[in-house]
Amino acid sequence: MARFELAKSKAKEYHHASKKRKGVILDNLCEDTGWSRDNARRQLKRAYKLPPKRFQPDKKARAHKYSTRSKQVLSNAWVLSGRCCGKYFKAQIDDGLLDRLVRCEELREGRRNQGYTLKSGDSALKEIAAMSPATIDRYLHKMRKSFEPLSKSATKKSSYPLRSEIPFGKSYDTCDRPGYLSADTVAHCGDSMKGDYLWTLNVTDALIGWTETITVKNRARKHIIEGHEIILPAFPYKIIAINYDGGSEFINYDMVDYSKMQDYEMTRSRPYHKNDNAHVEQRNYEIVRKHAFRFRYEGQSTQNILNALWYWVNLRKNYLVPCRKCIGHTKTKSGRTRGIYDEPKTPYRRCLESEHISSRAKARLTKTYERLNDALVTRKINELQHELLRRTEDDTVIELVEEAIRLAKAA
Repeated sequence: MARFELAKSKAKEYHHASKKRKGVILDNLCEDTGWSRDNARRQLKRAYKLPPKRFQPDKKARAHKYSTRSKQVLSNAWVLSGRCCGKYFKAQIDDGLLDRLVRCEELREGRRNQGYTLKSGDSALKEIAAMSPATIDRYLHKMRKSFEPLSKSATKKSSYPLRSEIPFGKSYDTCDRPGYLSADTVAHCGDSMKGDYLWTLNVTDALIGWTETITVKNRARKHIIEGHEIILPAFPYKIIAINYDGGSEFINYDMVDYSKMQDYEMTRSRPYHKNDNAHVEQRNYEIVRKHAFRFRYEGQSTQNILNALWYWVNLRKNYLVPCRKCIGHTKTKSGRTRGIYDEPKTPYRRCLESEHISSRAKARLTKTYERLNDALVTRKINELQHELLRRTEDDTVIELVEEAIRLAKAA
């Protein structure tokens, strides 16, 4: 606040000063505040345009445009569809989300999705269809906060001679066809990296966003390759290249040989540049952390639960939840860079629009999409998440009991 007050005191003088005097004012302000010259110039212009504060009576609350009943139905549909942001949720509604929920008799009007089942043509459905993304975000703000449950970096550097042989990955933002993938691993270690724990291999397409996920026993080369053998055939098109991070689970001779056998180009990210693999880094949170949380998982039975969870999560992410693609950049008046995005579309819709995917693969995807029930997918995900939480609680109880027994024996 002191910085802004200082800028406000110099704003009028700066506005009427000569070019040379403006440079002196900027130098002094940068020295006092630690701001850059661009930011200092921006703050001075902003402070000069601000009107003086005046006493204003309390404004009347905005009149409600939509009914309370439609807001409750909106919350129920949002939970059943996967709890995405307003822009994506609006795209889901335009893609037929409400019609699918009504057809499957999954959408109700009461709290916690209980009570009267909505029918086609209900007035609440018409109100929801008329809501804008900003209105949806405003109505769901409190509910989104109620759903919110730190992790460590587990990347182990690979050998330097081998890293020098694998080229850096080119920018996948300019690729014109699907098949350029980004891969990464996520550790389910909890707050300690000691011992053996499960790892999740996450692979996503940079152009259309199609994602496949699988949990393996650990990040040994054998298990990482086994994960690739399951994940890569699940993509509905040919794999052209995969960009890995610099971890030793990827940068090794076994993976180099495997990439040659599977006929795809193997590239790697630059060290300490997370934006080289930004597509999969975003999916690490959106798919893995958001659905499997940050607890420690061990054992074959827990691995089976996680893999069952990824089946339903990927169904929802690939077929039902839209995403946007950055198609360019522009400059604002203040000099800031701003991205330009296309309309939200699901990876399934992007596959149908691509001319590089065979008609046979598109027909197979359409057949899967027509059998999907949004509420059933969400229900399966919630059941598997509850099973994970129960196992976490049971493991904690077992550890406490073992610790109590050990202390008793020592006494």
